[in-house]
Amino acid sequence: MPTPMIQKQWADYLTPSAKVWWSQTLNPTASPLMQFMSIRGSSKPTEYSQGIGSFGLVPEYNAATAEGNGTAIHYDSFSSLYEATFTHKEYADGVEIERKLWDDGREMEIRSRIMTLAMAFTDTRAYQASGILNNAFATVTGYDSVYLCSASHPTNTVDSTAISNLGTTALSYAAVVATLLAGSNFKNDRGLPLPSRFNVLYVPTALESTAYEIINAIQKPGAADYNGNFISSVGLRVVVDEFLTDTNNWFMIDTAKASMHAIWYNHTLPEFEYDPTGAYNLVARYRGYMRHSYGWDDFRWVYGHSVT
Repeated sequence: MPTPMIQKQWADYLTPSAKVWWSQTLNPTASPLMQFMSIRGSSKPTEYSQGIGSFGLVPEYNAATAEGNGTAIHYDSFSSLYEATFTHKEYADGVEIERKLWDDGREMEIRSRIMTLAMAFTDTRAYQASGILNNAFATVTGYDSVYLCSASHPTNTVDSTAISNLGTTALSYAAVVATLLAGSNFKNDRGLPLPSRFNVLYVPTALESTAYEIINAIQKPGAADYNGNFISSVGLRVVVDEFLTDTNNWFMIDTAKASMHAIWYNHTLPEFEYDPTGAYNLVARYRGYMRHSYGWDDFRWVYGHSVT
């Protein structure tokens, strides 16, 4: 006689397909911002990033006075910067599949439930990454106790001279040019040039057409004469983020600096597993789980405009 199929057996048949549907739907880097971030792995509960100040310009070496005389060599020091802390948080959610759905051949409904769970994990990660910019002007402070985009970034822990990466101007040709200039004028804690070379214009969907007109116009937008479009010559590109929640705020990003200072730590990448606990052999439970942290350890990778 054939052996009756019990709970463990039917779940075993379902699980391989469920994992395929999960993996086909999951996109762990759905936020456009994540393509510019430093994505790192971690096996610790918390990660730290300690900033250090800059050295000054290197003095000329005088062999006549320095040879054999250590005190003739200039040994530089630096001012302490700030320590950024990344504490990983856990995220979990699950879905139940009733035995009767399997018995009745309702594969599309089962598949839809699994894919919806995977999409929830995708959207959560995207929402969190883009949230770095959604919260750039309020809510979340960084390592220096001010918001990511602020006019009050202190130079270092002993010098409170303010550095600004905050604007309030609506998106326009002139505002983009002014922001490019502001980034090129950034300095380090020694007062030496540390320019941010912004190469991405990062906007919400509501500003997409305006951004493309600014970047791609043959001549300067709004000019009565045939003035050339300066912006089209500097290699700026538009990136549209559907997860930006404000329709007026916009940003410019230096992707080289973002790849060093905008950070996402994956402690546990999104995983999908069968939960062996069920109700009277009639329900298979699957759960997703992930653990990560994200943030920044320097602000110069971005310039944001909070527009009212």
